[in-house]
Amino acid sequence: MKNVAVKEQVERSGLRPVVFKKGLPGLDNSKKFTLHQLEGNPFFYFLHSADEPEVGLILLDPFLLFPDYSVELSEAEGEELEVEQREDVLVFTTVTVLDRKRMTTNLAAPIVININKYLAKQIIIPERADEMRTSLPVHEKVNL
Repeated sequence: MKNVAVKEQVERSGLRPVVFKKGLPGLDNSKKFTLHQLEGNPFFYFLHSADEPEVGLILLDPFLLFPDYSVELSEAEGEELEVEQREDVLVFTTVTVLDRKRMTTNLAAPIVININKYLAKQIIIPERADEMRTSLPVHEKVNL
């Protein structure tokens, strides 16, 4: 599963919140989030809680930096997200900023969003457990 025309799909969704029916691990009080591309940065997105304004996550379109990365949804995950076709789905990974020169992304637990139904879920990929803290290349011109 790869992201197709992510920026256009995110823009098309506008500010309508995506819903994590079961919440996110560690963010039990936040179920509705808006998704925005960070201005001037083609790599990063901001997932902002509509329930708790002080909560947000930086996300990455992993396919831009990891072209061999792939995610396959189980039948149950596809049903939970009401996926009808692959083009409905966007995949992001969370980013941890350690300092201005060090960032990691979690390739073992991507966030999957059905952009047409506004449903989202963080899935766990056990066979990728060693990729929970995958280093990201950082350039001087990265604007977070």
